Amino acid sequence: MRERNSSTFHSIWIRSLTKANLHSLINEVKLGQPDAIRRAAEFVAAESFGMWHNRARAKLCRYFKNHPPPAEECDRMVNAIASRLIEGRFSEQFKDQLSMAIRLSPDRMANALPLAESSDREYVRRYASWLRNKCAHSAAQSTSL
Repeated sequence: MRERNSSTFHSIWIRSLTKANLHSLINEVKLGQPDAIRRAAEFVAAESFGMWHNRARAKLCRYFKNHPPPAEECDRMVNAIASRLIEGRFSEQFKDQLSMAIRLSPDRMANALPLAESSDREYVRRYASWLRNKCAHSAAQSTSL
């Protein structure tokens, strides 16, 4: 029961974030504040559709792509993004999430590809094709270094 209430609290907290709250969170993350980084990773992994949420998620992913949070937070975000891809639960600016996930965990994203490529949803297959090209490009870059 306690876990469920905690989960409900987090989803309420995330759903209630305004554009101003999200700007503040992004700024705190860029200042390296550990609690902000944890909350931002939780936000990226959460399902929320508030105003400016996808834009903030994209901004955070672009930042985390080059400044990865602790491994536990990376895993949380990458698992959520892989699930979104496979299940087709994504909207605008999802490529920023995919790009970050490829950088943080190329193997996990490569493992998600077969399921996404075999989806009955054309838009999921289209994103899977984009992801496959990005994974191949990333692999080629790392072998040339």
